[in-house]
Amino acid sequence: AARIRSNMSLRSSLDEQRHAREVFDLVDTDKSESICLSEFGEMLRRLDVDASEEETATLFDYLDADGGGDITFDEFAAWYADATGTAKSDADAVRDAIRSRRAVREFDATPVSDEVVRRAIECAIAAPNRSRSEPWRFVRIGRETGERIEGIEEEVLHEDGDGNTAGGAVCSSWSDIPGCCVITSKLSPDNPVAEENDFVSTVCAVQNFMLSLWSEGIGSRLVRSPLVQTREFADLCGIDTEKEKVVGCVWYGFVSGGLLNTSPWVRSKSVDDVLSDVP
Repeated sequence: AARIRSNMSLRSSLDEQRHAREVFDLVDTDKSESICLSEFGEMLRRLDVDASEEETATLFDYLDADGGGDITFDEFAAWYADATGTAKSDADAVRDAIRSRRAVREFDATPVSDEVVRRAIECAIAAPNRSRSEPWRFVRIGRETGERIEGIEEEVLHEDGDGNTAGGAVCSSWSDIPGCCVITSKLSPDNPVAEENDFVSTVCAVQNFMLSLWSEGIGSRLVRSPLVQTREFADLCGIDTEKEKVVGCVWYGFVSGGLLNTSPWVRSKSVDDVLSDVP
């Protein structure tokens, strides 16, 4: 059978079969319990199956075993179950990447390629953004700027009463981090609701950015220390604090010892602990 690319938003197999039955009944307008080629194409579109006209016709001919010019639901359902199974494997890989990602504190010196970073940003800017404001900006920090950041670090950060650096000690030298990207979000002084919504969208973009890196074997860590929130830091990074604010800085690189050498954070709360239902 032809293999059709699928963009299906997957639920359980039973849910998918029930949905397929519902859509089949919708496109089977004459209630004949069979559908023709044009109805079949409409059904694939409604089920989010990405197929060209040629692929649709090829698949229809394959499923129309008796050559009668139409197919029944049972003939379609067998192929659909196989297609959803393939797509579920892809979905499992996405979920594994989300669940396995963790913050990394030690990196090897090998630089990360420009192509990997650009793919990560491409994923980042696909984040939810209902207003289509695209409020984010990404500023890559080179070694020279990293050294300048180190130069202002002691001046900007102060020690608290216990003698600890405010906001936690910096674990690595800025100029030695193999990759560093500052992410900003647009300010809207006259519209605080829009600004908050933009900030939420940018936070989603940061997560997408880090997940994309992780999927390619690159570790990362989100830094939101007091230093990155200062005007001095923004000035060094070419950020206009009248127009945008720093959401965070992502350090990234190949993980020292490999991804499998990183320790996962064992979360104390389960799905049942955080999920509630209201009627």
